[in-house]
Amino acid sequence: MKPVLALRQFSVVPSLLLAGLLVASCATAPARPPAPISTGQPRTEPEPPPPPTGGLPEEPEEVLPEEPEETGPDARLFLTPEFMEGREIRRVGVLLPFSHSRAGVRSQASGLLAAIEMALFDQAGTDILIIPKDTAGDARQSAAAATEVINEGADVIIGPLFATSVQSVATTARAADIPVIAFSNDRSAAGGGAYLMSFPPEEEVARIVDHTMAQGIRKFAFMGPASTYSRRVETALRFEAARRGGIVIASEFYASDNQAPVDEARRLAGRINSSLLNRTERVAVMIPDNGVQLRAVAPLLPYYEVNLRQLQYIGTSIWNDPQIWREPVLENANFAMPDPQDTEYFRNAFQGVYNSEPASLASLGYDAAALSISFLADGRVSEDELLEADGFRGVNGLFRFREDGTIERGLSIMSIRPSGPVLVEDAPDSFVVGGS
Repeated sequence: MKPVLALRQFSVVPSLLLAGLLVASCATAPARPPAPISTGQPRTEPEPPPPPTGGLPEEPEEVLPEEPEETGPDARLFLTPEFMEGREIRRVGVLLPFSHSRAGVRSQASGLLAAIEMALFDQAGTDILIIPKDTAGDARQSAAAATEVINEGADVIIGPLFATSVQSVATTARAADIPVIAFSNDRSAAGGGAYLMSFPPEEEVARIVDHTMAQGIRKFAFMGPASTYSRRVETALRFEAARRGGIVIASEFYASDNQAPVDEARRLAGRINSSLLNRTERVAVMIPDNGVQLRAVAPLLPYYEVNLRQLQYIGTSIWNDPQIWREPVLENANFAMPDPQDTEYFRNAFQGVYNSEPASLASLGYDAAALSISFLADGRVSEDELLEADGFRGVNGLFRFREDGTIERGLSIMSIRPSGPVLVEDAPDSFVVGGS
């Protein structure tokens, strides 16, 4: 990965000996009060009043009962495998839906755990213990699992995956002053001690709008499925275009199973053509869809007489999909995604260790674990550390957390070619301090 000065950087050096040496470097368990404001000057205590010289006799000083000390988890109950006894162990709770009813979710959970273990082998010494617990994707079970890992001595919690589970875990962990690095893509789950290690579409929309307007295009249109993800993209498109002086001239949503949304395409084509003032003006059209559906939708606008030369198709990272690269109308279409060199490095490293493709979210597990390990040297992961303004470089490139717990990412711009996407603009090497 490219070196970035002044950033905390995680190495990616997985070994083919992981299976044999994992226990030697780390282990997987079976299934402050605020500081006072100070001026920096010595505190001057007020002089006590002089003792009375007459009148009523002095009352004896009242002895108040001592306030009971706040007690956290009992250290005697902390989970310590026999072979780790005598070490100063740092414990990482991992809460994931291993028994979820959907096979795809179970696969993501397993992939996340595999990447977390890989990061521990790469980054940790001999004093890190991970404690995985099953959440089943249920908020109540997630809160109970959080209580268990806290009582077993967790210094930080990685996971869970779903927004409602994140919120319940954060509530439990906050009382113990333990941060949560979770994987939900839902921004409403952030905050209150929860930091979202995710790929939010809003970040990708902001990046592609920036790039598009730098090319002189200020008019945008939207066409996408009537899904939660698509609606988030459309909302972000309107917001990001408006804050930069652009405009979304029209939006159309089609049923997710509609392979030929001709009515929606005809309406959008009419709005686009009526907005074009001359034959050189261009409109950027966002379509947050992929696969066969995208290949069916994208050609409809030229079919309804929008000049393809006046169209700039734009998308999100779901366009990193070999199924769409040979679609002629999508040639030179642009989308935002994490640094392709970094993501490819992780993919190859994961395959080298596990002899299989990583799950789509696995890299998030690696970065969450690597970040936690880097901070646990002093025994805890603090808010100040997590909110480092310069950010961090992980296997998904540059990132940092905002104060509200959401993530900001440095993203690349890719352009589609028949042989695959090519890099047209690098991800930034640093953040603007005090930026978004």
